[in-house]
This record gives sequence, structure tokens and C-alpha cells, in this order.
Amino acid sequence: MARTARAFLAAASVLVLALAACSDPARNRFERAEKAFLEQKMEAALADYRSIPIDFPQSRYAPTALLRQGDLFGSYYRNHEAAVEAYGSLVFNYPGSSEAPRAVLRRAEIRLLQFFDYASAATDLELIRKQYPGFPGMDGVMLLLAKAYGGLPDPARQARVLAELIETFPDSPRAMEARWMNAYLLLAQAKYAEADREFRKILYLVSGRKEAARARWGVAQAMEGEGNLEAAIAQYEALREDWEDPDYVAQKVKRLKTRLNTR
Repeated sequence: MARTARAFLAAASVLVLALAACSDPARNRFERAEKAFLEQKMEAALADYRSIPIDFPQSRYAPTALLRQGDLFGSYYRNHEAAVEAYGSLVFNYPGSSEAPRAVLRRAEIRLLQFFDYASAATDLELIRKQYPGFPGMDGVMLLLAKAYGGLPDPARQARVLAELIETFPDSPRAMEARWMNAYLLLAQAKYAEADREFRKILYLVSGRKEAARARWGVAQAMEGEGNLEAAIAQYEALREDWEDPDYVAQKVKRLKTRLNTR
């Protein structure tokens, strides 16, 4: 008797779930869009994604549909303006959704990498840092923010973001990329002693021979900038065999030796 009752309850539960699914047209349409996307029927998928926030604005599937819509416009149709519009609609209408920070990030990527609108990209990325501090991809946000500031006449802000990224996420691969960016930034600013120090830190941290050669090249460049030609020559000679073009390094050493002998 008890077994029969349990079987009845299980069957009833399945029926309730099935009826709930049938009674949620937004879910049905979203699943249809997902199926069309997997089958590479992009026009059908996009049509369904676009219709969900219009027909079912209160549905929990609406923000996800807008995110999918933006992704399709951006990555498949290469219509970046439409993608930005979709992401903006998501953020405006569903700011508290879990999809919102991802939409802001993808909008920032388009503005930075496609439109070269560094100021707008920086504004988006700062918005994520302010309104969504728990966003799990914050190290990526900060790296993009540093690149956005790199396109603006504000190297000090770029340097601060890079330093914060390195300090906050020391074990992230993006922290290492930030170290490289910071070292090259210092070199470009003719802050040779600081650049030397940062490239030496990288040289200590890397394990591959090519990465070590690249870091040693940075050290040599900084020493050359400081006028310490003998030390620069030593660094260039140490990396020659690991450089992709050893002959170029040899010519570099020859030129520096000539400069040293004519002092």
C-alpha cells in the first residue's frame, strides 16, 4: 500500500512539473531558441530571443534572452551596434539580474576593441567595479580597464589599476599580463630604473626560456635607456640564443659596442 502511494506521489510530481513547464510560454520559447541555436538556425534563434523580453518582460528568461541576443548580434552577425543596444537594454531593465554585469562587460569589450571608444569602455568597466563588486571575473575587468585607460591621456590611472590588479589577484594569469603591461608602460615613460626593477621581477617569476628572454630584453632596454651600455650588452648577449632572431641581437650588441668605444 505504501509503495503504491509513493508511486502515485512520484507520478503526480512529474505531472505537476510537466504542467508547470507547459504553463510557462516564456520558458518554452527560450528552450526553442536554444534548440535553434544549437542547430545553427540563427535567424530563428534570434527571433525567439528578441521576442521574449517584449512578450514576457517579467519572465526570469528575459534577461538571459537579451544576453543571448547581444551575443548573437556581436559574434555571429557582427552587428556591434545592435549588440550594444541589446546589452544596454538588459542593464537598464534588469540591473539586478546575474546577467547584468556580463552584459556591461561585453558592451565594454565592444566599445574598447571594436569602436576604440576608450572613455565609454572605461565608464562601463568602472560601473562593474562599483555596482557589482562580487563579479567573479573582476581580474579580467581590471585588465580591460587598464587597457582602456591606456588609450586615454591618463597613464597614472592605468598604472594604479595595474598595481591594484597585481596586488588583488597575484595568482591570476591576468596579473602576469598586468606586470608586462606595467613594465612596458614604465619603459615608454622613460622611467628606466623602475622599468628595470619590474622586468627583473618578471624574470624571477617566469619559467619558460622565451619568456625569460623577453624579460631580459626589457632589462637590457632599461639599462640602455639609463646609459649603462656595458650592462645592457651583457643582458643582450645572455638572451641571444633564446631570441627568435639571434642575428638581430648580434647586430644590436655590435652597435652598442661601437657606441661604447666612441665615448
